[in-house]
Amino acid sequence: MAVDIWLTFPDGTEIELKDSVSIGRDTSNDLVMESSAVSREHATVAFRDGRWYIEDRGSFNGTYLNGTRVVPGTPLPLRHADRISIGPETLVFSWPAQLDDPDTTEPLGEVAASNGVQLSAFQRQVVQALCGPWLAGSSLETLPSNEQIAAQLGTPGATGTVKAALRRIYAKAGLSDQPAHAKRRALCRVARQNGWI
Repeated sequence: MAVDIWLTFPDGTEIELKDSVSIGRDTSNDLVMESSAVSREHATVAFRDGRWYIEDRGSFNGTYLNGTRVVPGTPLPLRHADRISIGPETLVFSWPAQLDDPDTTEPLGEVAASNGVQLSAFQRQVVQALCGPWLAGSSLETLPSNEQIAAQLGTPGATGTVKAALRRIYAKAGLSDQPAHAKRRALCRVARQNGWI
């Protein structure tokens, strides 16, 4: 089985996946979520036949994969950067080594942000340029610089504009108080959780 596979919480906490993880409110689960909106036995993330799957265990409020409710008892395959919503939490499934998956589903062009905050068209382009390599399987440690983003957007002299756009995006994402490098990494996770990318 591949290594470096994890679930990321909105606060940046990462849970590394090894085999199978039961999720629920009951303390017998591998991953205990204390919210009363989470069922005692809510969901399972499991590895089998070379793939990772999410399965709802008959939870009351449901398990959502990229905004779509998972039918209880029907395992659905997970792909790098999928969003899993359980109760009030949205986790991001990360499997950077999963490249060139023939079963990959193309994302929709426009997805409404789950927290109601919207980005302008230019801000969305900047976020997509910043986080695109990570979505394609690169490490969060190798995100492009502002200069590289400006060049990718076809405006190599507009580094200042990219920097200003990122400041506004960080504010919308609630990340303004973090160190610069940490903000860039956290923005990719927040952007994926909010449906900005």
